[in-house]
Amino acid sequence: MNAPAHRPASERLIDALESHRDHYFRRIRTRRIKGDDGALAFINEVGFCTGFTAGMGLPCMREAIVGSREPALPEHIQHDYAIGMTWRLKDSLAAQRLVYYGKAIAGRPGFIARDMIGSFLKLRLASDSYRKLYEKGLLSHCAKLVMDALEKRGPCETRALKLSSGYAQPKRRATFDRAMKELQEKFLALKVEERSDPFTYVWDSMQHRWPDALAEAKRLTTREAAYRIVRRYFEIAGFGNERTLCRLLSIKPELIEAALRRLAREGIIRQEIVVDGFPGRLCVLASLAP
Repeated sequence: MNAPAHRPASERLIDALESHRDHYFRRIRTRRIKGDDGALAFINEVGFCTGFTAGMGLPCMREAIVGSREPALPEHIQHDYAIGMTWRLKDSLAAQRLVYYGKAIAGRPGFIARDMIGSFLKLRLASDSYRKLYEKGLLSHCAKLVMDALEKRGPCETRALKLSSGYAQPKRRATFDRAMKELQEKFLALKVEERSDPFTYVWDSMQHRWPDALAEAKRLTTREAAYRIVRRYFEIAGFGNERTLCRLLSIKPELIEAALRRLAREGIIRQEIVVDGFPGRLCVLASLAP
C-alpha cells in the first residue's frame, strides 16, 4: 500500500517536538558527547540533566554519551562505556566546582550548571537554618546530626559521618541513607569527592561548598528563580505541562503557573496545545507550535 501523500498535522508536530529533543538532548550520533569538555558544554547548554535516568522528558548524560534515545542497559552495567563515563564525570566535574551534582532532579542523581544553581537553591533551600527545620519537624533526627558533624568538622567521609551521628551500625544503614538523600534533596549537603582506596564518598555542606551560589539565591525572588528554570526547560525540552513540571522540577504549582503566564506573554511558549497521544493540553515552545 502506498504511503499517504500528506501525513496528519499531529504526526508532523510530534516529529518536530521529538526532533527538537533529539537535538538538544543529544540523542543523535552526530551530536553525542565524546569527552569531558563536551560533557561540560552539554550541561551548560541544557542547564540541568539527569545522570543515568533517560525517558523522563529531561536531558540525560548517559543518553547523550551514547547518542540515542533511551539506550538499553547491558546485562553487566560495569561494561557500559556511557555509564562508566557518567560515573567518572560526576566526580571530576563536581570536584572542580564546574557543576553541581546530587539527587536534585526528580529525586534522581543529576547535574546542574553553575548559572542555574542559584535558582534551584532559592526554591529548594529553606530560609530557616537546618536547626530550625529540625525544631519544626521538617528535618529528620539523623539528618540533623549529620549537619552538626559537617558544620563542626567540615568535609567528611561517609564513615566519619556515620560515627559522628551514631548511625554506624549496619541495622541503621537504611535510616542513614534516607537522611543523606533528604539532605541532598533539601540542598543542605552534597557529595564532593569519591575515594577508591577504600571506596568512600566525601560530603560537605552547601554553605561551605557553594557560598557564591547561596549569595546569588538571596538576590533572587522565588518567582524569578522559577521563571529561569522553567524557561530553560522549554528552550531545551520544547514542550510539557504544569503537572509534569511540578513533578520533575519540584516547583510549587503557583510558581509554575506564574512562569508559564510570563513565558506566554513574552511569546516564548504557546499554551493549551492539544497533541494526539498526549494527555491533557500542552505548553509548547512557540517556534515549534502549530
